[in-house]
Amino acid sequence: MALVSEFLGQLTLSYGGEVEPKFPTVVPARDFDPATDAARIETAIKTKGVDEQTIIDILTRRSGEQRREIAFEYERIAKKDLNTALKAALSGPLEALMLGLMKTTAQYDASELKASMKGLGTDEEILIEIVCSRNDEELADIKKVYKEMFKKDVEKDVAGDTSGDFAKLLLALVQTKRDQPSNVVDYEKIDEDARSLYEAGVKRKGTDVATWITIMSQRSVPHLQKVFERYKSYSPYDMKESIRKEVKGDLEKSFLTLVECFENRQLYFANRLNEAMKSKGAKEKVVTRIMVSRCEVDLMKIRTEFRRQHKRSLYQTIAEHTKGDYQKALLSLCGGDD
Repeated sequence: MALVSEFLGQLTLSYGGEVEPKFPTVVPARDFDPATDAARIETAIKTKGVDEQTIIDILTRRSGEQRREIAFEYERIAKKDLNTALKAALSGPLEALMLGLMKTTAQYDASELKASMKGLGTDEEILIEIVCSRNDEELADIKKVYKEMFKKDVEKDVAGDTSGDFAKLLLALVQTKRDQPSNVVDYEKIDEDARSLYEAGVKRKGTDVATWITIMSQRSVPHLQKVFERYKSYSPYDMKESIRKEVKGDLEKSFLTLVECFENRQLYFANRLNEAMKSKGAKEKVVTRIMVSRCEVDLMKIRTEFRRQHKRSLYQTIAEHTKGDYQKALLSLCGGDD
């Protein structure tokens, strides 16, 4: 029975009230003792030169819930905040990764969004990745947590930091107005949406972006998958080719991300990881963000897609393109070779 309840605990309700299973690589540790873990971390931090390996072994092999219990115990034992202690003891990409693990998934996504809009210039890449790849349930969590953490509405910050159709698309997505999937397939509606997408883009001069935004931000994912299939019977180009022809810049990237995630979200993350690691001086921020934010959600499935698409495992790719303690932490989150 214990196994059954453990399994059920890993399932979450998705868009339509039906269950969207999770495929985590990081699961709760058995025989967990937060006081022992906290004491071991304190010893590791106090060791001359810092014992990073122990910190990695503990924090990358405990669930988010367990990490928060460790933080509570740590403060009790060491009389200081674990985040502050980790900041002082670690540096570089390893520090960023460990501090990321100390947040809940929604807190982590919210802080990454905030960081993308802080100060001069906006990091559109992060904005697009998070807003366009998270489902409505995840976005609703992020909005709630964002408000708690920063005392501001994420919509207001997005509106203040972006402009034009790009802003309109992001705001439409952040409003989480997507339909729930239905058990009834509405072929008329599928046909109508496919035709509207075609008539708003490829068929005319210029693009009626508003129609694209409405359809892509409000229809359910299973419905859209069928719409894109049907679209091919109207347009000489598939949806992604049409996007590339019709719009440019951040708007193009956003629509492409949406379509890729509607078609196969885990493949989108696998491709992002592959690109980030292949680029000169692995884009550590992208790699860290995906590994930290997905390790308790669907990283196991991302690994499968990675292997299928890139003909080698995510584990081997991390081993080849990263180094040192940062590499050890990533490999531990990855949870094994395929």
